[in-house]
Amino acid sequence: MRPNLSQEQILDLLHHRRSDRYVVNTANTVEVVLFGNCFSEVKVEGLDQVEELSRSGRKLIFIPNHQSEYDWMLLQTYLAQRYIRTAIQAGENLYVGPIDTFLRKCGAFMTIRDRRSFYARHWLADWTMRALRTRPFVLTKDQYNKLYLPQIKRVLGEGLHLMIFPGYEIDRNTGEAKYGRSYSGRFAELSPYVFLVLNTAIRQMGIEDALYVPVNISYERIPEDIVFREYQARSRKSKIAKYVYDHYYAFIKMPFARRIRDQRSRVLIRFGEGIPSGRHRRAREMAAVMHEQMGKLMRVYESTLLFASFDDRYKMSRDELEDRVAATLERVEAHGLDTSPLYDGGRRLSLEELLARTVKVYNFPDVPIIPSKSYMTLEYDDREVFIHHPHLASYYGNKLKHILQADAA
Repeated sequence: MRPNLSQEQILDLLHHRRSDRYVVNTANTVEVVLFGNCFSEVKVEGLDQVEELSRSGRKLIFIPNHQSEYDWMLLQTYLAQRYIRTAIQAGENLYVGPIDTFLRKCGAFMTIRDRRSFYARHWLADWTMRALRTRPFVLTKDQYNKLYLPQIKRVLGEGLHLMIFPGYEIDRNTGEAKYGRSYSGRFAELSPYVFLVLNTAIRQMGIEDALYVPVNISYERIPEDIVFREYQARSRKSKIAKYVYDHYYAFIKMPFARRIRDQRSRVLIRFGEGIPSGRHRRAREMAAVMHEQMGKLMRVYESTLLFASFDDRYKMSRDELEDRVAATLERVEAHGLDTSPLYDGGRRLSLEELLARTVKVYNFPDVPIIPSKSYMTLEYDDREVFIHHPHLASYYGNKLKHILQADAA
């Protein structure tokens, strides 16, 4: 590949190759093979309204929270089944082996978060030329930032809707912004820069009917949560090694283990009301509005309430935990969050029922035929409750921190 490319050539290099037929076939396959093995229940709310908006010709920009590699597949699957044609802003997962072809055909286009070297247009040729140590084309983050606006305009100009994950976290050690999945479990802030570019693209293209659609995906348990501790700790594994292990764990190991152990969990996808892009609304204000609306769409499961009530402690008496659970639930419901899993016919679940459900989903017993480690996340007796896997417990407890800490302040 030549070391210098024109803007159009670079955009071609990063662009998707979406195939409607491929997307629908993939959606039907992953719904059975992956979702059916990982989840006992997948509920989707608000999709009828989204379909109606799409049919009316409105331009939709979906803004979801980002917790799992399953996020985009869940959303693209149920959007595709309603023929809502959507392109997805992806990170640097593209150009990683044959999955590059899979992602691009599913509508993913590439963004650059740091620095990337390209040796050829196709992933196989790229690997070959890299091995031969040919001279690459190098694209830095600063160079890519100048291409982001024309890239977004190109996608919107194709008649496609758009899905972007603008959430980010600040690394407490380095102060750097990390985009992508939240390894801490906290409800990530949204990047105002993304909304600045989107608003500019909408204005320059003369799109009058664009709507931002907040989306919240609430998992009872995320398939690949065990790997987050290692990634947050910045282990010395190479990037490609992490990538392979991450995808093996998420899409092969855990679906098999969850099905065999009968530990499938629940997930809710909730689409919110469309919010007009607003030509006169500042990007930072739009990011704040979308963040607030996404937060209101959250569902609270038994384990989420339980782990949040522990507040990062390792053990607690049952009496104290019962009081803290009641207080946490009261504060969560004051913010209008969906707490329906915590009730049975109008009766609030007892602490014993909360603990029993959490143990079922989070404690992996030793099963010899399954190539997966056994571990105890939570254990309890008549007097005390113990946390044996604190990182996992804090990850799910953190999902309510944006509410609990705000109330405390």
